[in-house]
Amino acid sequence: MTKITIVQSSLRENSNTSIVCELFKQKAISAGIEVNYIDLRNIELEFCNGKDLSEYNKDLQNSFKMMEESESIIFGMPVYQYSMSWVLKNFIDICGWALVSKKIGVIVNAGGPNCYMASRDLLDALYYEYGTTNIAPTPYSWSMDFKDWELVNKKVMEKLDELVENIK
Repeated sequence: MTKITIVQSSLRENSNTSIVCELFKQKAISAGIEVNYIDLRNIELEFCNGKDLSEYNKDLQNSFKMMEESESIIFGMPVYQYSMSWVLKNFIDICGWALVSKKIGVIVNAGGPNCYMASRDLLDALYYEYGTTNIAPTPYSWSMDFKDWELVNKKVMEKLDELVENIK
């Protein structure tokens, strides 16, 4: 059975990123994929200061282990200033060595329609630092794709389905 870890990196309550990540998680489970789910709102996220992983708290050590044991990692990424948030970067700075030679996918959410290239920086950094391989497609949603806290854009849902298929 394929095993993945989803890292939902928006700290905002009721975030659109978390809505899409939860939907993706359900689609992956329905397809027979074993899923670990890390929601950065629910862990104690220390600031990275270069110390050894063993010196960080258990939440971060457990997150590292979940990713290390997975075949693929999917990052749910809100866009800030056309890039990843400091929260996601900080998490990767601490737990990134779990990504070595892993398959990586990204689910992007932004406030506007023109930030779809923001994931490129993340994918490039992970490729060069950890030798990761990208999984396509990169589903992209923005605020107009949601109604009453639900994803309503069928194209985004199709991209999530395609991402699941490419992981299996």
